[in-house]
Amino acid sequence: MSTYHIPVMLSEILDWLAPAPGKLFLDGTAGGGGHTKAFAERGARVIAVDQDPEALAECARACEGLPVTLWRGNFSQLADATQEPLDAILLDLGVSSHQLDTPERGFALRYNGPLDMRMDTDSEGETAAELLNRLPESEIARILFEYGEESRSRRIATEIVKARPLNTTEDLVDCIRRAMPFRTRPGETHPATKTFQGIRIAVNEELTVLERALPAAVACLKPGGRLAVLSYHSLEDRLVKNTFNQLSGKRENSDLPSPSPEPPIVLEVLTKKPLPPTDEEQRRNPRSRSAKLRVAQKREN
Repeated sequence: MSTYHIPVMLSEILDWLAPAPGKLFLDGTAGGGGHTKAFAERGARVIAVDQDPEALAECARACEGLPVTLWRGNFSQLADATQEPLDAILLDLGVSSHQLDTPERGFALRYNGPLDMRMDTDSEGETAAELLNRLPESEIARILFEYGEESRSRRIATEIVKARPLNTTEDLVDCIRRAMPFRTRPGETHPATKTFQGIRIAVNEELTVLERALPAAVACLKPGGRLAVLSYHSLEDRLVKNTFNQLSGKRENSDLPSPSPEPPIVLEVLTKKPLPPTDEEQRRNPRSRSAKLRVAQKREN
């Protein structure tokens, strides 16, 4: 049985992007193929992009017989995935349930496994263990604070450096437990969640990749094409909001300094505020609870 998550906010995404015969979609984070399959079942041709080979294999299985083309790569490289202008692009920035629940991937908080955390397991990039065993304490603390929004970042960084070398997820959880003793209870957010988030973002350079991907995605759209982004924490959502604001000429709500010169106005923001999943979806799929959906449309002129 597939361990990939239920596609988040599927009904809302279908409403906003309106897949149909004759349209070309790109799913920039295909995962297990949930959104991709729904687009293709409504007649759209879909390019499914993912850097995780396990995700692409699952997507291929789920979408067998449908008009889906698989392309392995990072979604910041999506311009290389197609030579045709696109009607719609979806970027789902979440980590899949399969990744979270597979101990060998190193994302798991509750299971012991190698401390890896790379989205692309074949890449030559550093694993989480290599990163934590190399960086100075001050840099580890910065990553935990800025990317994980962890208030006890310095204390945790100190324990990490004391315990080096770290090799497993259990080694990391033990460091966090020494820094801030805790017990885990069913249904509660694991106290190590913020630390794991911060390290995962650093290992995969997620914010840098997203910053490159958003304008690249807009450039790949047809006039009138739509870009939908699902984010799961405030750092991602803020970056999406600010980029949409810049490209739509709406500076008043952005917390970034105004660029010089001002970029051309190429977008219309369709969601004035980020849309959350319904209460029903959050009950049915607890991992959707932190999701926020923003949608923009490329201007016709």
